[in-house]
Amino acid sequence: MDIGNKIKTYRKIQNLSQEELARKVYVSRQTVSNWETNKRYPDIQNILLLSVLFDVSVDELIRGDLEAMKDKLSNKQVNRAMSVYTLIMLIAAMIGAISIGPVFYFEESTTVVFLPIICFAIMLLSSFKLERLKNRQDLKTFSEIVAYVAESEVETQRTKRVLGKDKIQKAIMMIAFAAAFILISLISIFLFGRFN
Repeated sequence: MDIGNKIKTYRKIQNLSQEELARKVYVSRQTVSNWETNKRYPDIQNILLLSVLFDVSVDELIRGDLEAMKDKLSNKQVNRAMSVYTLIMLIAAMIGAISIGPVFYFEESTTVVFLPIICFAIMLLSSFKLERLKNRQDLKTFSEIVAYVAESEVETQRTKRVLGKDKIQKAIMMIAFAAAFILISLISIFLFGRFN
């Protein structure tokens, strides 16, 4: 990705510090630093602001990066890793929920007690890895930029990114997941109690 070098070059041409550029595009100095070191990619709104501020076209700013973005979005390895982490997380949650029943009936066995704990640790680790992978790949930002350049509907991509909506969706998913987990645990306790 080359946008970091371009931002730095245009910033210096304009005789702006990172702090001054940050104020002009309504972000923090750290965000500008992350852009310039290619740790983060600016979203489409910031790219538009930067293009106006630097008096260059959006195409000039992102030239060369577009193919890399498309590659990241269609990167089979990343998609496979995300699928694997999701599957591991779901399997660990299912086994953990089912193993709750035996815990109540084999209280003296420490092995049975550790099974749900191990499953939850695996589930938690997988969810952290999944979130880190999504954030590191900047997938939402890239999909917005690709949509903009292709002159398709950026707003569709942006609505997927709205933070409040993301938080509500995550909360609903967590509640649904917790409800399913509790239901499976109760069924496990009930069934294990009947057959024991």
